Amino acid sequence: MFNERTALKIRLEQMADAEERILQEFRRERQTILERLRELDASESAVGELEYGGSADIVPISSALDSAEPVRKSGIRMTKPKKIGKSRQMHEAAFRILKERLQPVKGTEIQEFILNETGFKVANMTTFMKTIQRKDKQVRKLDRGLYIFEKDS
Repeated sequence: MFNERTALKIRLEQMADAEERILQEFRRERQTILERLRELDASESAVGELEYGGSADIVPISSALDSAEPVRKSGIRMTKPKKIGKSRQMHEAAFRILKERLQPVKGTEIQEFILNETGFKVANMTTFMKTIQRKDKQVRKLDRGLYIFEKDS
């Protein structure tokens, strides 16, 4: 006879199995990530040996993460080149086209310009342009799909 108690026990067993599968997936993913990080560290150390003539200053990522202080190479702070994010590139391209043209610009023209300039497609033009308007109060929506950059007079 099948009752609620039996059904609950079966469900608990199913949940335990599902938890174990999920934990195994996380362990596998963690392992692949750690392996990839080791590969990247190895390739960086090879590049570092070519650039700096030795690998004495290279610290493995596991020990670098364990230490509280930042890793420095013989007192010289290494600065990474600053990357501009995808959305910032898109915003700058939108500002550029709006500032170049004095007349109203269609949203589709802005979208095409951004795609050509950055290689990124604007998923939702209305939301994107609302963000642009919040960033710069001189950008204004004139009508449906028409935007303009108004210079202060």
